[in-house]
Amino acid sequence: MDNKTYLNISYFVVIVICLGAARVAYFWLRRPVEGIVNALPRQNLGSFIKCAFPLSILLFVLSACLSVSYPGGCNPTPYDKIVADRAYIISKNEEQISASLHAVAIGALLWTGIIAFSLFTVQRGNTRRKVKEKKDGSWVV
Repeated sequence: MDNKTYLNISYFVVIVICLGAARVAYFWLRRPVEGIVNALPRQNLGSFIKCAFPLSILLFVLSACLSVSYPGGCNPTPYDKIVADRAYIISKNEEQISASLHAVAIGALLWTGIIAFSLFTVQRGNTRRKVKEKKDGSWVV
């Protein structure tokens, strides 16, 4: 297989691998997220999280994979020179996969923060509702 064909095929194979990593991450995290979302009293927040979670993981991974660039800038490397170096093509493929796995970790951390914040605000709201004032002026929880 010549390097030009290898470049084209490997680019799409790497994208498929990256999307597979996003799918694995989603299915791995789906049940814990659904369990937490179902425990939330506000269903509109839960439905937002259920819709946004898989889409954001997919977009994080896809954008990270596509963000890896070949040399450019002021002195762009000619296409023929890129195609001629198979080791360089392989290193860029590895960089794409690495960036995608990094995006999975960042996405999981981001959603951990969002869910923790929503649980904190829900818990804080529940605590405020449970505190009531007696007729004699004292507070009861």
